[in-house]
Amino acid sequence: MQFMLALDVLLINKQKMSDITIYTKDYCPFCIKAKSLLVLKKVKFTEINLHQHPEKFEEMMKKSNGAQTVPQIFSSEKYIGDCDKLYELNAQGKLDQLLGI
Repeated sequence: MQFMLALDVLLINKQKMSDITIYTKDYCPFCIKAKSLLVLKKVKFTEINLHQHPEKFEEMMKKSNGAQTVPQIFSSEKYIGDCDKLYELNAQGKLDQLLGI
């Protein structure tokens, strides 16, 4: 019982460690693919949908060095990249460390 409680606390802390923000738009297959990978890895993230919040577009561009496509993904304000970059980092075995998991 005590082990299970410790495991639950560890899993909760693990999820809290990730401070991921992803800028998306409706009907974007690459956004869905990127979010699916984050969900698969059990990483909590904040989604900023640019259709619902168009005023955040300029913010996204500034933080991503001018990128105008979605998704754009950040970890603790550090720019990760787009969907392709997310999957590339995962294939290289570097994504988990970057996400803090």
